Amino acid sequence: MPLTPNAARMLRDGGIDACAALNSMLIEVLAETPAEQHREIKLPIARLMAAIFDETVNKAVAAYPELNPSDEVWIEAVRTQAEKRIDEVNRRQSSHADLPPK
Repeated sequence: MPLTPNAARMLRDGGIDACAALNSMLIEVLAETPAEQHREIKLPIARLMAAIFDETVNKAVAAYPELNPSDEVWIEAVRTQAEKRIDEVNRRQSSHADLPPK
């Protein structure tokens, strides 16, 4: 399936966002877990991140090499995707605010 440049950019940014979310979760989990359990927690998360990266970022970059993310692009993609999630949560909350109480 050929990707349009816009679809490839969205695929790349979504992959970056997913990996960043997993990394944030991992940091929080490790802070609450004994050190001797860290390896068994890190390994499956690393495999997930590698698979996500391969299926999203690498496919987008293979189709459009100019989309190879620099550090700045990586940070911007994470920020943009996080803002979209926050906006969606706010939109849902405001739509529920109009409902009468049960």
